[in-house]
Amino acid sequence: MSINDSLHAALSFFTAFVITYLSVPAIIRLSLVKRLYDEPDQRKLHSRRISALGGVGIFGGMIFSFIFFTAYLGYPTLNSIIAGLIVLFVTGVKDDLFPMVPYKKFLGQILAVLIVVIQGDIRLVSLYGILDVWELPYLASIGLTSFFFLGIINSFNFIDGINGLSAGIGIVVCSTYGYWFYRMEEPLFLILSLSITGALLSFLRFNLVNARIFMGDSGSMVLGFLSAILTIQFIQEMEVFRPVVFENIAAMVYAFAVLIIPIFDTVRVVFYRVVILKRSPFAADRNHIHHSLLKIGLTHVQASGLLVTINLLFILLTYTLNLYIRAKYQMVVILVLAFILSQIPFVIKKRMKRQGRYPVLPT
Repeated sequence: MSINDSLHAALSFFTAFVITYLSVPAIIRLSLVKRLYDEPDQRKLHSRRISALGGVGIFGGMIFSFIFFTAYLGYPTLNSIIAGLIVLFVTGVKDDLFPMVPYKKFLGQILAVLIVVIQGDIRLVSLYGILDVWELPYLASIGLTSFFFLGIINSFNFIDGINGLSAGIGIVVCSTYGYWFYRMEEPLFLILSLSITGALLSFLRFNLVNARIFMGDSGSMVLGFLSAILTIQFIQEMEVFRPVVFENIAAMVYAFAVLIIPIFDTVRVVFYRVVILKRSPFAADRNHIHHSLLKIGLTHVQASGLLVTINLLFILLTYTLNLYIRAKYQMVVILVLAFILSQIPFVIKKRMKRQGRYPVLPT
């Protein structure tokens, strides 16, 4: 990668950080003056009025930095990414200010996804041997990629339930991919990764300890959307650079490990809601893993820190497993380990309840 590309990437990180850092306090003040805040209720964990427009600050820092420092690059997918981002951001802001019925929000997500998948041609064209599937027909590729996008968008929305978790996982995801895009000399996606990381790091200053602002749907859906874009691009580019950069890494399995917390928690919760409770998968409740960690006495910071650390450990584990076992066995190991770890807080919670030590959820 040229010095010019590296400089643009570094500047994109710092620019996004500064813009978000300066804009979030203004958004907090505006939200309080204009009464644009999230009211506490029985389902929510906070006990005071807090702005839910943190996504505006994240988006502002990220999009300015991304557009400004990629102006010299001639990527045909750039306009599609920006168009999809705008659609999803507007949908998120509308939902943060005036909650939408699920199907309307879902339509906004679908429109943003189709712009990127069809016009931008950012899609999965193969499963690279997973389930013995290699090349995907065009329509199957569109369908599978769209399903993946929608799943990741909503998974980040689902985990955005405690302070710092969605932003912390987003930093892990984007910085991990940023490292690989740097190795692959892909300046567009490196700048995108670092722009998001810079904005999220800045946002954590106001969200992690004694939260003064939440990410909201405008932040979590955009973060999920961008994470899906980076994931698909990573998987596709891996085949080009194998084995020079990736040392025979199984990209599909590695990407699953990078997104293990949002994916696994979402699959578990959706299964529980639909199959066990016979309810809508979008019906809000307190059955997420992060809720169980709060119920056994962890604070928001401790719970978020633990889950972010586990996410990092899964990435390192998967990288190590590539040296010893085949991809399909790696996936089995990861799934089994993820299931076991996800059950530990629920087991502790039940034991505490039997012993009469069931704590109140911290705010």
